[in-house]
Amino acid sequence: MGTLQQIDSSIFLYFNGMHASWGDVFFYYISNRFVWIPLYLLLAFFLFRRYRKKAWIVVAAVVISVFLSDQSCNLIKRTVQRPRPSHNIELVDQVHLVAKPDGTLYKGGPYGFPSSHAANAMALAFIVVVFLTREKTLWTLLMFFWMLLVSYSRIYLGVHYPGDIIVGWCVGAIWSGLIIFGLQKSKWLKE
Repeated sequence: MGTLQQIDSSIFLYFNGMHASWGDVFFYYISNRFVWIPLYLLLAFFLFRRYRKKAWIVVAAVVISVFLSDQSCNLIKRTVQRPRPSHNIELVDQVHLVAKPDGTLYKGGPYGFPSSHAANAMALAFIVVVFLTREKTLWTLLMFFWMLLVSYSRIYLGVHYPGDIIVGWCVGAIWSGLIIFGLQKSKWLKE
């Protein structure tokens, strides 16, 4: 396990070390879920255009998937208790941390395995890509670029290792996959 942690730390330090003053502000806001409200509204518009009254089923699927992903990550964090890079006393001196608008450093909570941001982004992206079939290529590119951007922001901010991100993606994919499977089996969205 020590070797995996060393590899994770090395990859983290490489990507976290690629910082610039413009990136500090940019990635701080990329990690803020409220910045993405226009994207969420755009997704809702396309879902309602595609499914009309049944769009609420897909919206509910997104909400449930994100909720389950988020809560699963929180449960794993409390159980595993792997310190974030920003809280790892052996690593913190090498971590680039970003100042919040109030001037304090953004460090996140004490534990970071797995990343809830990555899990939630994957859950949302996966469901949107599956259910916006008419615009598949555009939405696939947009959603997975968005998911990667949000996920990378967590490394940039110094609060997650790459392993946290990858496991977060797996958690989000599992929950959204189960919900998609259930919706497709139930035939609720059949026209």
